[in-house]
Amino acid sequence: LDLAMKRVEALEAEIQELRDEQEYYLNEYEQERERAGVAERQAQASTFRIQQLTDQLRAKGDQPDEGDTLPSSWPELQDWCDQKLAGRLVISAVARRNSKNPQFQDVEQVARCLLWLANTCREGRMSGAGTTLREAPVEDGIRNSPCGSDTYEFDWNGRRLSADWHIKNGGNTRDPARCLRIYYCFDDQTQQIIVSDMPAHRRTGAT
Repeated sequence: LDLAMKRVEALEAEIQELRDEQEYYLNEYEQERERAGVAERQAQASTFRIQQLTDQLRAKGDQPDEGDTLPSSWPELQDWCDQKLAGRLVISAVARRNSKNPQFQDVEQVARCLLWLANTCREGRMSGAGTTLREAPVEDGIRNSPCGSDTYEFDWNGRRLSADWHIKNGGNTRDPARCLRIYYCFDDQTQQIIVSDMPAHRRTGAT
């Protein structure tokens, strides 16, 4: 009987240890969620502040991007986007990965397209004139088009968004060295262009 009691006590002690461990991890999880929430709110506040300052510059007649040197390599492009287009345009993790060393080599052309998205496209969407951007020319041989049946969903910052627009060049080619696609959406919540993938044509169920 004593042996049985000792076994019961040992089991009860083990159960209590597991409960304490579970409570510890639950508390850590809740604290981590709270920290993540604070970080997200701070990041969003920074984004809105950048947008506010950029708008103030434009109101004074200044152009935030005027005189900037365009990146000439893919690693430079990502850093350039983070620094120069902050608050207006962001690149998803997938787009970053796929633009590390792609076959498409005209980095400056991609940078010009991203500037168009961060300025002309974003301002059009914010003003409610998004429909006027359908088939809008970005530069010679490049236009802005709805994705249509190539629309797809992607994850960004814990939310599910739809990449329903893309910038594309002409020629109807699929050669990765010559075919440019920049898939994106406008996020109403953060008032930013979210680039979900680039610079290659993305294979979907429709293609």
